[in-house]
Amino acid sequence: MEEGQEIKEKRLPISEHLEELRSRIIKSIIVVVVFFFISWLFKSEILDIIKKPHNFAMKNLGLSQSLQVLSYQEGFYAYMKLCIITALFMAYPVIAYQIWKFVEAGLYKKERRYVIIFLPVSLIAFVSGILFGYFFLIPFGLQFLIKILGTSVEPIITMNQYVSLVFLLTIALGIVFQLPLVMLLIAKIGILKAEDYAKWRKYAILAIFIIAAVITPPDPFTQTMVAIPMIALYEIGIILIKPTKKAVVRFFMLLGFGALFVFVVFLIFTLPTKAKLIHSTGIVKTLASVDNQWRVLTDKSKIHNGSTLETGKGSKASLLLKDGTYVIMDVDTNVRVVKERNLDIVKGQILLCIHAEENPFTITANESIVSAHDADIDIRVSEFEVYVTPARGSVTVLTGGEEKEVLEGRQLKVIRGGEPVNIKSVTQWAEEMRKRIQEVEAETTQE
Repeated sequence: MEEGQEIKEKRLPISEHLEELRSRIIKSIIVVVVFFFISWLFKSEILDIIKKPHNFAMKNLGLSQSLQVLSYQEGFYAYMKLCIITALFMAYPVIAYQIWKFVEAGLYKKERRYVIIFLPVSLIAFVSGILFGYFFLIPFGLQFLIKILGTSVEPIITMNQYVSLVFLLTIALGIVFQLPLVMLLIAKIGILKAEDYAKWRKYAILAIFIIAAVITPPDPFTQTMVAIPMIALYEIGIILIKPTKKAVVRFFMLLGFGALFVFVVFLIFTLPTKAKLIHSTGIVKTLASVDNQWRVLTDKSKIHNGSTLETGKGSKASLLLKDGTYVIMDVDTNVRVVKERNLDIVKGQILLCIHAEENPFTITANESIVSAHDADIDIRVSEFEVYVTPARGSVTVLTGGEEKEVLEGRQLKVIRGGEPVNIKSVTQWAEEMRKRIQEVEAETTQE
């Protein structure tokens, strides 16, 4: 009765309600505008923050981290969009407060108590969704999408596209992370029970994957990365409504599967680096397998399978491969990291300190294959010659279908296309033989 009396006392004419609504909308707009101009002053710094997932993905793939614009006005519009959305984020607490003050008058004390609890939890869930997208979904999703392009396609990522993608995914995930609270609210109202959610679980999972497909780029990787947390949130909602032992066990099983999925993603995208630059003199260049542009190699560069490394006429480089093999590249040398314990040397000279393992380390040099389990090898390659010199241990060289063992302190010289000869004498001899044949043919014709 007191609650009904309280609402009755607070009832206002419709005109006053509209006036109050207009007042609170104007206050919210003013705050957004103020934050917009503040954001515009720091637009470059904000863009640097927004770009971090993009930089992470491009750096891991050895690609350029810059964003492109396709027209003069595109950058301006992209910055406008960036600052507007940033302003909305910054003004969110003020906007939420204005909404709360407007609806407060129409709520019972009990309902206001629920809202006061729900609002901060909702804000935490919203921020959690944004952080999940920013630190996990976007960087690994972008890396997956770029990686599947292969080496024949060079990606051109525009500033406008990237800003739109980041904010679409982060806001969508912020809303998605409200799922347990929405489920709990529906249960509190009395529309559905925990048993209903459990009974409709398979339909909910189907709907979750459809929603994930709508809010993410059209690839199964990012859809799965969004769907798994949503399924976990669905189970959390059931636990919040009715925390049974079965629901808790199911949630932790799903949590374990999600942790395994995250671990696999981590292995695929963060641990495939096959080599690390230890030291260099001069400029050393690298060409990633998914790129067609040479870039300067630094100690922070990621060297993956398929990467090509090149030293110039005044530069050298020392590399440490993932298996512990130490590689020194001399001047004017070109090497490609093929796969685990496998290099191609196109030209130049390298020194390898190979650690013993069950599988041999193989180096392709011209048409010869050099292999060793535990050795220090000097390999020099020119257009027609390959010199293999083991300073420690022995190596095996497969060339021309013949396998040769080279002992420690010895050297094998392999000449591509045979031994060099005096081509002038051969040509002269061939001319003489051709004339002799012509003479014989002429004599035969006369007879």
